[in-house]
Amino acid sequence: MADTDHPDVCASFLVTREDYADYRAAAGKSAISPGEFLFVRLAGAALLLCCFVFLLVLGDDWQRFALDALLGICGLFLIGWKSMLPLWLRARAGKFYDENNRLVEAYTVTVSGEGIAVEKPRYEAQLPYAMIAGAYEDKKIFFFSLGAGRSCFLPKRCLTEEECSRIRKYLSLALQEKFQQEGAQING
Repeated sequence: MADTDHPDVCASFLVTREDYADYRAAAGKSAISPGEFLFVRLAGAALLLCCFVFLLVLGDDWQRFALDALLGICGLFLIGWKSMLPLWLRARAGKFYDENNRLVEAYTVTVSGEGIAVEKPRYEAQLPYAMIAGAYEDKKIFFFSLGAGRSCFLPKRCLTEEECSRIRKYLSLALQEKFQQEGAQING
């Protein structure tokens, strides 16, 4: 039972193509640690540096130049990977949604001080915060990782700013460092 000072936040929604794309992009971003992103960017910078060094030292014929250019392109790709990953995930999610939109169901998600409740026509769960592997917030959704490849989400389009603030408070208190927010490394 929720107390009256901090009422539960409940939202019902039908998943749209945009919601599903946001969900898949958030799932991908939340699955990769900041250290992994840093490693990939550093590897890209190293490839780019090697490209320039090899161009200066070995750049006298077109075959070596082509290999150096390929090395440089790979380096640029790895440097920009963090920005490109959500675009790729959103595109794949949109295609999957279009092909499987008959599977779209209405959701009701309730976030309280005790945990998260998820209701769909063929699924219902009451999840205390101890069972939640992590949570991630970006500009458009709250994403909840339930572990073992299971997850759920709550689009912010269904919420007021006050409700978003209450959810942030619940997640910050209950999940601490397991709650990540876009733009911040770790909330805790």
